[in-house]
Amino acid sequence: MALVNVPTAKLVFTYVDGTGSRGSTIIHVPYATLAAAAITAADAIAAAMVALSDAVIIGYTLSYAKFENAPGTPDPASRVEEKGFFSWRTANARTTQFTIPAIKDSLLTPSGKIDQTDVLVAALVTVVTDVGSIFAGADGSDITGLLRAYQRFNRSTRQQLPGDR
Repeated sequence: MALVNVPTAKLVFTYVDGTGSRGSTIIHVPYATLAAAAITAADAIAAAMVALSDAVIIGYTLSYAKFENAPGTPDPASRVEEKGFFSWRTANARTTQFTIPAIKDSLLTPSGKIDQTDVLVAALVTVVTDVGSIFAGADGSDITGLLRAYQRFNRSTRQQLPGDR
């Protein structure tokens, strides 16, 4: 089992026309292209493309994708609606957060709080906050520590309902 990359990263340019309708252009770049180089190239091609269109480009997204080539079997009792909610402090005194679906029950205290002393949680904190880590809040501020973590349930979407319902 390993995460393997797809051959190319994807640049998706979004346009808006005079009626407010949106359209897009998808362009691929080799996966090994560094993000900074891809962004420089995207800025250049955006200028060339908008010159050919009566619509305007309102933004673009650059994404690099990987997939598991031999995924393991999930725990039969796991549910993606049962999330681990992690709230982090940032260097500019704000917070950022993310969730982890199907949080392991063994990480939870009886109240639903995530045990921050657990070695698996400590490993996550190290990866997110360690010196040299590149993770940041949406405003670009460095993540400095875990503020709180607890279990949270989200409502089920049609895709999340059990297959044998």
